[in-house]
This record gives sequence, C-alpha cells and structure tokens, in this order.
Amino acid sequence: MNGNSTTLRYQSQRTAEELESQNDERIDGLNAKIKLLKDNDAFTETTDILSGTFRRMNAMATRQGGRWACYMIFLALVFSFFIFVWFVRKVT
Repeated sequence: MNGNSTTLRYQSQRTAEELESQNDERIDGLNAKIKLLKDNDAFTETTDILSGTFRRMNAMATRQGGRWACYMIFLALVFSFFIFVWFVRKVT
C-alpha cells in the first residue's frame, strides 16, 4: 500500500511538472509574439492603407453621386426576385 501511494504521488508530481513546463513554453511563445507585435510597424502600415482606401472610396462615391445607390438597389431587387422564384419553384 505504501509503494502504491508513493507511485501516485510521483505521478501527480510529474504531471504537475509537465503542465508547468508546457505553461512556461506557452508563456515564452506569447511573450515573443507580443515583442514582435510591439516592434513591428504593421499596425501603422495597415492603418495608412485602410485610411487611403476609405478616402478613395469616399471620393469615388462623391464623384458618382447617387448613381451607385441606384445600382445597389437594382442589384438587391434582382437578387430578391431570384430568391423569390427559387422558393416558389421549390414549393411547387
């Protein structure tokens, strides 16, 4: 009985050490990723790209006036018509 409890204690200690080792490895990996993100200017570059794209999109919408809204409404109506026809054909 005494040998059995020693084995269980050894196994639980080994499991705890393995889990702690895995946690330490994961923490080191996360710290490396955080450092990489802090050192990288990717966020700044992405913000610049997105703001430029948004600016160009607004300029295009201003040049086109309300015509793009008419196109979008037309496409929505055509799409709705096809969905309606599909449902009607599926039911009958």
